[in-house]
Amino acid sequence: MSLRERLDAHRVRFQATADPKILGILHRATEDLRRSGILERVVRVGDRAPDFALPDSRERIVRLSDAITRGPVVLSFYRGHW
Repeated sequence: MSLRERLDAHRVRFQATADPKILGILHRATEDLRRSGILERVVRVGDRAPDFALPDSRERIVRLSDAITRGPVVLSFYRGHW
């Protein structure tokens, strides 16, 4: 099963069991984002990512342009520790 198929199946399961009030909030927020024009500004598959610098999990600053000189880069964003 492809990632797209897995995500679609997850969405269907979630929507079948989620509180309708929550679904309404999520759908309104999604529509607000679409109307904002953000979809015209996002990086798409195949686009070159803009350079950036962020702290890694040990608080060291990592710059994309430095990391990519060592080979392909996989980015994983997480919300950090709570």
